[in-house]
Amino acid sequence: MADGLRYRAVLLDFRACDALGREIDPEGVREIERRLEQTRDLPGYAEGELRVDTSVEGDCDVTLRRFREVGLEDDLALALYELDFDSDAWPVYPDAAEVVKEIKARGCSTALVSDFHVDLRRHLEAHGIVLDAHVISFEHGFQKPDPRMFTTALDLLGVQASGALMVGDRASHDGGAADVGIDTLILPAPPAFGSRSLDVVLRLL
Repeated sequence: MADGLRYRAVLLDFRACDALGREIDPEGVREIERRLEQTRDLPGYAEGELRVDTSVEGDCDVTLRRFREVGLEDDLALALYELDFDSDAWPVYPDAAEVVKEIKARGCSTALVSDFHVDLRRHLEAHGIVLDAHVISFEHGFQKPDPRMFTTALDLLGVQASGALMVGDRASHDGGAADVGIDTLILPAPPAFGSRSLDVVLRLL
């Protein structure tokens, strides 16, 4: 391992109505939130999850269908969908850039392994996060927990599974790394946006 480090590579996951030109009061916002929460109860939800991030087309089909099935108007459904392509809606935790820099300074390579339907490279770089490799699901036609998400990252970095650490936030998806022999750290979602406490990764290297 590089300089006595336990790992040679760290794999990282990414990840949370004005566009309509109309005002929505607080009660209206709560109603929208209530309806969006119902998407998990829709018939076919689990099947949709298996392909929602495998392509832009798949994401559009699954997402808009869900919005409409819970009763959102077409213009609102489309505005919410298009919001997910707006980089301003993709917050980056404030401690992420410094932790990634330190990981690389210690001699580890880094890769993004993410289920997403948009190229995240420029967005991450704009926030000071420069990685050695990127595995974004829509570019490959498969998504986590498919083992290929993780083995592709290992191949790009030239690292064995035993020398890598996966850092994610969903055991159901990121836990797929463990199935191919990668040590996996699942960080719970913080109660509010702020420091992600990613420094715990540094203590594991």
